[in-house]
Amino acid sequence: MGSIRIVFTCLVLASGVSVFFFFPAAEKERVKAFTLPRLADGIVEATSAKSELAAIILSRQEKRKFLISSYCKKTKSSPVLLPTGSLLNHLIVDNKHKILYCYIPKIACTTWKKIMTQLLGIKNNRSVHSQHFPLLGSYSKSKVRYILDNYYKFMFVRDPFERLLSAYKDKFTRQSDYVSKKYSKKIQWTVRERLGSSASVLADKQEIKFSDFILYLIDVNSKGGRYNEHWQHYDNLCHPCKIKYNFIGHYETLEEDARFVLHHTGVDRFVSFPPVRFTSTKDKLAQYYSKLPRTDLLQLQRIYQRDFEMFGYNKIFMGSQ
Repeated sequence: MGSIRIVFTCLVLASGVSVFFFFPAAEKERVKAFTLPRLADGIVEATSAKSELAAIILSRQEKRKFLISSYCKKTKSSPVLLPTGSLLNHLIVDNKHKILYCYIPKIACTTWKKIMTQLLGIKNNRSVHSQHFPLLGSYSKSKVRYILDNYYKFMFVRDPFERLLSAYKDKFTRQSDYVSKKYSKKIQWTVRERLGSSASVLADKQEIKFSDFILYLIDVNSKGGRYNEHWQHYDNLCHPCKIKYNFIGHYETLEEDARFVLHHTGVDRFVSFPPVRFTSTKDKLAQYYSKLPRTDLLQLQRIYQRDFEMFGYNKIFMGSQ
């Protein structure tokens, strides 16, 4: 096997700290062909024209990964004991391009699934949410370990409260699918159970209020129940304490992060991430959460504390008295 020539690169961050990186020569040449800098686990090829963006991306990734690492150390979550089987069924495997994507509903997962469908060469008329993707949980333990050690792994997260509101609006204000039908009944029963006979009229209505949805989440948690994937905890879906992700994307920087992931994995020659059009959900957070009873909001914050802490989001709503 021929030797690989190594190129030595230095990036000087805004803070004045110099960060040094090694690159195979062939890799460096490939970087120049793209419009974004190329990163590999926080490794940046920076030119004078790209250094500012490269520094921003590097800084974000270092911070995001540090937060995860700190949380995992604090909670003493062992990376040795990997989840198995169905616990890994949110990780889509692309063997051809050596990509592993962990999808979390309500965080651009429809768009990402469409991209994965293209990369996997899946051609049918099914909805992307009905596709039979190759999932990590279907592989043997040895193959799972090989994939985790050798594939490019990425996931995207979002402000936990914004995601909950997005899930509520999608599933309970539109009555769109089986999720809304199944969980509307569960939520109605939870409200009736908490409020007693006075809730009998409410329980027969079709409308599910946001406060009803939150009450249901609190009730399920108190009883040790399992959440639906649309409001399940991030670590229960993607296991960031067990799996060392190459890239942690945020919904707030979706377009930039998505372009970077496609660029780094080399698949931007085949697919592209469409322009991002953010909804009004973020602007309506205070409108919805400020009306919740303070006790319910505090319980909800405690329930999703790990999602806030692990990914650097702040809890800002106090709720009503």
